[in-house]
Amino acid sequence: MLELGPLTPVILFLAISEMALGIYVFVKGRFSKVNRLFLWLTALAAIGSVLDLMVASLTSESLGGWAFRLMLFVFVGEMGVAYRLNSIMPHDSGALLLRHNSIVYQPAILIAAGLLSLTVGGMVRDESGWMPESDAPFALLLVVISIYVAFMALSLRKKLPAMAEEKRNQAILITFALTLPAVFAFLIIILGGLGVTVPRFYGFGELISEVVVAYGILRYHILIPPRVTEPSVSPNRHVPSLAKGRAYLFEFPSSERMFDSVVHEMGEGMSALIICRTYPDHLRARYQLTQTPLIWLAQSPGPDRLDPGNLQMLSHMTLDFVRKGPSLVAIEGLEYLLMNNELNKVLKFLGQLRDNIIVEGCILLVTVDPRTLTDRQRAILEREFESVME
Repeated sequence: MLELGPLTPVILFLAISEMALGIYVFVKGRFSKVNRLFLWLTALAAIGSVLDLMVASLTSESLGGWAFRLMLFVFVGEMGVAYRLNSIMPHDSGALLLRHNSIVYQPAILIAAGLLSLTVGGMVRDESGWMPESDAPFALLLVVISIYVAFMALSLRKKLPAMAEEKRNQAILITFALTLPAVFAFLIIILGGLGVTVPRFYGFGELISEVVVAYGILRYHILIPPRVTEPSVSPNRHVPSLAKGRAYLFEFPSSERMFDSVVHEMGEGMSALIICRTYPDHLRARYQLTQTPLIWLAQSPGPDRLDPGNLQMLSHMTLDFVRKGPSLVAIEGLEYLLMNNELNKVLKFLGQLRDNIIVEGCILLVTVDPRTLTDRQRAILEREFESVME
């Protein structure tokens, strides 16, 4: 049933390498959405390489046809994951379509992959293995690849204007790497259509792409805020004494009291991550913060910004930050998070973050205007946090 050729060890090496690389990057950042998506990308690539081997080695036309259909299905799924990954690297820039709506995005990709697979009918065998009798599947795949490359290019163009030079270089490199497998497949199909004998092994382009993306993730710690210490402006008023391994709720109409405590702790050498609703440049100017990471809760995508409805991303960023050592996380804009998410989801996020803060010996500060809370919301928060008020 299987006639293994001389390139079999090479294809198996590609599949094993892809899977091993994905697992390695995932282990380095298990709580990062980037690392998890990368694991999915490499898993699909590894499955595609195995299917590639089956298409080349199976002797049965029926089984060869199913292997080819599955290979097309997996390849389209891989492009879907790669596009989603590109939309959040090196920062969450927002996808051009179905931005955070994974409930629609994922089924749409699966439907497109399934429809393309169904175009494969009868099969013929050549020196590289089984291939469709009709040119229609290849023609449609070329259209899908062209659309994918166009969207990747438009996504990159959308990102670049708001980026600093270093981030621009990262975005260009990552987009190029994630587009490479599709371009590689495009060239193989075109050359085959022109009568040039080219082995239809797509895993080479995928492995090169994944190595580059893995380097970018591990080298630049994508989506993980940097840990820095810097001097800041000393507060003019008395600030409460804060203990490590505690979570505090500042109940004041203004967020100034919390920020006074933040800069006081930073003056003691504490690294801080600030999630804010106030425009970051205003905070940086007021407290002389030049390096401390500030993430702005805003619905317009851009560097150092985060959609308030994307609690999953916020959770990854904060959890990865506190797991790197004793630090302080300050959250301004709880009211805004409650406006854009269900109460239970916000409370789950805060509870998980609080638990990790305690375990890691960090400090969590959350400020909220008590006038914006219902009695139930306030009671729940005061049960989970130590209240700081007048």
